[in-house]
Amino acid sequence: MTESRTLRLQRAMAALVLDADEDALVADPGRLARRLELSGADQGSFRDQGPGMLTYRELARMSLLEPLEEMFPVLKALLEEAGVWSTCVQAFLDARMVRSSHYRDIAPSFLGWLAATGWGQDRWPFLLELAHAEILEVVVARFPDSDPLDGLHADPGSDDLVVMDPATQVVSYAHAVHRVTEASPVPEARPTQLLAFRNAAGEARVLELTPATAALLVQAQTRTLAQAAEALNLSDLVPVMNLLRDLHRDGAIAGFQSPT
Repeated sequence: MTESRTLRLQRAMAALVLDADEDALVADPGRLARRLELSGADQGSFRDQGPGMLTYRELARMSLLEPLEEMFPVLKALLEEAGVWSTCVQAFLDARMVRSSHYRDIAPSFLGWLAATGWGQDRWPFLLELAHAEILEVVVARFPDSDPLDGLHADPGSDDLVVMDPATQVVSYAHAVHRVTEASPVPEARPTQLLAFRNAAGEARVLELTPATAALLVQAQTRTLAQAAEALNLSDLVPVMNLLRDLHRDGAIAGFQSPT
């Protein structure tokens, strides 16, 4: 089926923004329109409006790049030091992964592209974890609000299940990516468990967990606390219960539920 004029123009404008070779556009603004087989009139418009087209390209690319620079400052510092940040970003743009019309979806699309392609992870095995850790607090903070769940109580018992707040995430990394900075972007290689949650004020918080605590929080969502503790060889439930009360108070846990 022959593409409509509107679709061809949309593809041309996307290429104008996303393609790498700006020098070629400056030298011949009509080249892109010819390559995509636009009509003679549309080719003339691209040629005659060259400066305006390049201004549009600059502004549109800025709107795509700013979320990446803001959301992934440590990753940017790491790749800029190696001289490949621009290469990485252009590879992402070349993949045409930004499908959403919402500004907020650009950074998650970039993370998805890193996961799907494995870009740079032969050289930096921690790269995907680093990107995920940088966006984690934002994802938690922006998680959609929901109505409180029914049938929960505030004080945990040994026969209860743990019900996490919907925004809360327990994550495991092979590197301590939450400890890096722009000045020191390479993380220590050590297993790391984190709890990311939103407090009552709507602010995201990240807490480092022991492996046993992380495992307990995961397992106790589907089996009773007593069963989860036994499976993990945790004989003393007193500190466990105190921790769960603290996490409930802080907003990470929605409450506790008796199994049906």
